[in-house]
Amino acid sequence: MDHAYWVLFISTALLLNISPGPDMIYLISQTMSYGKKVGFASVLGLGLGALVHTIFVSLGISLIISTSIIVFTIIKFIGAGYLFYLGIKAFILGGIDFSQYERKTDDKTFVRALVNAIVIDVTNPKVAMFFIALLPQFYRNNGTSKMIQFLLLGSIIVLVGFLVEGLIVILADKIADSLRTKPRISKILDKAFGTVLIGLGVKLVFEKNS
Repeated sequence: MDHAYWVLFISTALLLNISPGPDMIYLISQTMSYGKKVGFASVLGLGLGALVHTIFVSLGISLIISTSIIVFTIIKFIGAGYLFYLGIKAFILGGIDFSQYERKTDDKTFVRALVNAIVIDVTNPKVAMFFIALLPQFYRNNGTSKMIQFLLLGSIIVLVGFLVEGLIVILADKIADSLRTKPRISKILDKAFGTVLIGLGVKLVFEKNS
């Protein structure tokens, strides 16, 4: 039973991390625009955001978010607004200048990517709803407190995310390398990423706390 429990949970964590969404789009776009360093900063930020959701569930804060229409709506619009901002920014910039692209990023770019990833994950109520629905399903009455169990399960989700998203960063970085001599394609991709982020923001606006 214990073996089946962990196989089921890790499989669920894997499916969560490979499912497309705002975080995945942001991760790919940042990696292709600024390279692996910023890509891994985004991975770290998304992981920290997931830990925030885990802590919220452990403390019961997520339950307040899920049951309060006002709180849910506020968080939803903050997340949607942030996606609009990132999407419009990417769309207006319109591409990577590969002629000057040397994979050099300063600390500000790294920190900015980290903070953006945290905000995208924390302000996504769909992620909050998922953690609320998922973690209690895997609670076991074995003498360990819910908080400890939820923190452990959330940490495992984050670790699986590091592995999956790390591979995505490496793959996206390889693709970016192949585009160095094709700036027209890079501009199309940047506009596409921006359009998708804006679309996800619109979708988030109409999200209900069901």
